[in-house]
Amino acid sequence: MLKFIKENWFVALVAAFFLIISVYFAYDQNKGKLPGKTVGGKQVVFSVDDKNFTADDYYDELSKSYRETEIVKTFRNTLLDEAYKTTDDFKDEVKAQWQSTISYYEQYYGYGQSYLDQIAQYYYGYDTFYDYVFYSMKADRVYDEYINAHIDELFTDEFVEKSQPRMVRYVVIAMGKPAEPTEEELKKLNDAKEAWASDAYSAANFADFAKKYSTDSGAQSGGLFGYLDKNTTGIDEVFLNTALATKAGEVSEWTYSEKFGYYLIYVESTDVKDFKTESGFHSALMTFHKNLANEILWAKAQELNTTFADDEIKNIIMENLELNSKESEEKE
Repeated sequence: MLKFIKENWFVALVAAFFLIISVYFAYDQNKGKLPGKTVGGKQVVFSVDDKNFTADDYYDELSKSYRETEIVKTFRNTLLDEAYKTTDDFKDEVKAQWQSTISYYEQYYGYGQSYLDQIAQYYYGYDTFYDYVFYSMKADRVYDEYINAHIDELFTDEFVEKSQPRMVRYVVIAMGKPAEPTEEELKKLNDAKEAWASDAYSAANFADFAKKYSTDSGAQSGGLFGYLDKNTTGIDEVFLNTALATKAGEVSEWTYSEKFGYYLIYVESTDVKDFKTESGFHSALMTFHKNLANEILWAKAQELNTTFADDEIKNIIMENLELNSKESEEKE
């Protein structure tokens, strides 16, 4: 699970965006009424080296920015609606994800739907948080389809070398204070170690061992962690380093973590066929291949024979997707 480690910069960025929007609308509704310095009859917002930046200049820049943002958003949403049809089952999935996220924020941060609606509006440009979830899930389906169809191109030697991808299972003997384990915790650890050292268990039936001896909820799935690589975040550093140091088909030694207790980690596979459908793997590829998300959207647009009202609209979209003319011609 990803840590909410980006929360601070995210909130600051949202606050800055709120400020820009506030200035924009305040100016829009009060043109000609703003007090202060004027040059040539125009209100001055700020001056640098005797160069004045007027409210009209500011308004024009913001108008251009919002226009381009709206064009790109409309293109993206229309494309996704055509690329991935809206079924009743999909609506149910979106609703479940939407409600689950709201509940999570309410429980852990004290923010509810109203807060998430504001974030969706002022940061992502959607009317509601539901709309953001709706189109994010559509985008994920389109990305997944593309990645599955182009896995041989995306799963490169460079990616393997830099990311060290693998499928992982684990056993954890969790301890409240690992440095001062209770008698019950020590007994669980010793029983697990004794059982693992016997002839009853090996890598071949590691899942059975995890179900019986692991002390967290992962036991229910046979200790399945799933996809993991060098860039996986939100997990114990000891766990990550141990998993990366263990070869495919092998089980680590019992490893101590001062935060959680003791781990036993099994690297089930490093073969792409065993994790190519994992969402974590897809996310890793999207991160590794810069601008892949936008390239996928553009490829889908070409596949659907998308046309534009004029070259200006097309260029605005391509510029915002960070695609140049040569790249687009090659994909067409």
